[in-house]
This record gives sequence, structure tokens and C-alpha cells, in this order.
Amino acid sequence: MSDEQLVYGVPAHTIVEALRGAGVAEDDVVAVLGRAIARSSGPGLAATVSPPFVFQTPVPQSAPQCELHFEPTFTHPDFIDGVTVVQAGETPTEIGFNHRFHAIETDLGGVAEALRTVSNCIKELRLELFGVVQELQVKITAIDRRIDPIKDKTETKESKEKEKDSKESKESKEKEGKDNKESKEKDSKEGKEKDRGKDGQKEFVDLAGTFPPSAAEPVSEGDERTFISLADRPDVGRDALSEEDS
Repeated sequence: MSDEQLVYGVPAHTIVEALRGAGVAEDDVVAVLGRAIARSSGPGLAATVSPPFVFQTPVPQSAPQCELHFEPTFTHPDFIDGVTVVQAGETPTEIGFNHRFHAIETDLGGVAEALRTVSNCIKELRLELFGVVQELQVKITAIDRRIDPIKDKTETKESKEKEKDSKESKESKEKEGKDNKESKEKDSKEGKEKDRGKDGQKEFVDLAGTFPPSAAEPVSEGDERTFISLADRPDVGRDALSEEDS
């Protein structure tokens, strides 16, 4: 045991037993223990271990092509009635309506380009998010498939424990009810026998006019019956002979 592999100071067999006791599948126990050993053995081996999950869809933190640089170029000065000269062409003192409308067109073109950039960036971001969601769905499904057996075992164990508790409670109630029934029957039987004894004694008294022999008063010492001895018996024959001689 002195040469046993240690994982962060803990024996490897202790970790294996704990994982198995928690219901982790054997393949997952090997994978977890292998990663733990690699990471606890030093930075060299830990660096070679790939992370448990890496997104395949790249989502950059920033996108320079999505930055907007639109600045309006047209500014319209207010016209004054009867003072401002209205003309189509450009002169040294007036740019004219043609120039003004072309400046508005230029600004509208810049707005349209900015909207296209924003729309394209939103579309690209949506595609990236869709890819990330798909990867998460696959990963979460795989995790659920690994967790479901553990969850089923846990639920089965809890269900069995509840069923056992329910059964024990039911047996306890049945036993308690049976004991109460037997106690009631015993009390009822003893009560009937007691009443029967009282009735029999009363009937005997009514018929005989006295208590049973067991309840009769004891005979006093002076009233006991005894037999006379020969010496105490009177001499009847001698008296009879004397009467004949006379």
C-alpha cells in the first residue's frame, strides 16, 4: 500500500470506491481518476490534458467589420423670404438646390450602408449563436445520458426506502391492532368468566340455601365427633344379672 498512487494526497482506491459508491459508471470512474492523476502529477502532464468541453463555433469578442463610421455631411441653412436667392446651379455665393439634394443623397447612402453593416453583423452573430446552442444541446444531451442512470438508481433507492418505511409502518399498525384486539378479547373473556362465577355462586345459594362447602363456616373444636373407649362403656350385662337374682 506504500507504493499506491496518490491523487492530491488521497489514495487512488479511496477515490475509486467513493465514485463507485455514488453510482458513477465504470468508464466515467476511469476517466475522472485519469484526469485527476494527470493534474495532480505536475504542470507538465496537466497541460497535455484537453479541457472537458471546447466550443467548435468561434464567437469573437469583437468584430472590426461591424463598427460604424457614418457621419452626416449635409446641413441646411434656413431660407429667408424675399432675401435668399433660390437657384438650381451653384454660384460663388450660393450652392444651389442641385448641390443640396446631392448632399442629401450622399447622407442617405451612408445611412443605407450603415444599416446593411448592422444587418449583416446581426445575421452573422445569430449564426454563431445558433452554432453555440447546437453544441450546448449535444453536450447537455450527453451529460443527461450519463446522469440518468445515476438519477434512476437514486430514485429507485429512495423509492425502495419509502416502500420499506411504508411497509414497516403498515406492519406496525397491523401488529398494534392485533395486540389491541387480543387484549380486548382477553379482557372480555376474563369478564365473562368472572360474571359466570358470580352467577354460579348465586344459583347455588338460591338452591341450597347456604354457601358452597368451600365457603361454609368451620366446625368448632368442642363440636367435633369422637368414639368412646371400652373402659368408658357402661357394664350393661352385670346390672342385668343382678336384677335377675333379686
